[in-house]
Amino acid sequence: MRAVLAILGAIVGAVVGYIAAFVVVYPILVAIEGRDMNGGIAMGVALTVGPLMAIITAIASLFLILRLMPPKTRPEAVAAPDPDEDPDEAYFRPPPGKSSGPDTQTLIAIGVVVVLIIAGVIWWNG
Repeated sequence: MRAVLAILGAIVGAVVGYIAAFVVVYPILVAIEGRDMNGGIAMGVALTVGPLMAIITAIASLFLILRLMPPKTRPEAVAAPDPDEDPDEAYFRPPPGKSSGPDTQTLIAIGVVVVLIIAGVIWWNG
C-alpha cells in the first residue's frame, strides 16, 4: 500500500508541478519580457520549464510520502540466547520487527517512478 500511495503521490506531484510552472514561472517571465502577444513565452514554459518542474515535484513528493509513511514492521518472537553465541553480537542485531535489508516497497515505488520519468522523457523527445 505504501508503494502504491507513493507512486500516486508522484503522479499528483508531477501534475501539480506542471501547473505550478504556469502559475509561478509564466507571470515572472511575462513581467521580465513584456506582453506575450504570440504565445512564445507560454510555449516556452509549457515545453521546457513545465516538464522540468513536473519531474522535480514528482521526485520531491515521492520522497515526502515515503518519509511520512513508516514502513510496515513484522513482529518477531524473541529467541532465547544461545550459550555458544558471542554476547556482543546481540548489540549489532536489528531490533525485533525491523528487517535488516532495504524496504521492498520503497524500492518498488522509486523504481516505478524512475521508469515513468524516463519513459516520459523518451516519449517527449521522440
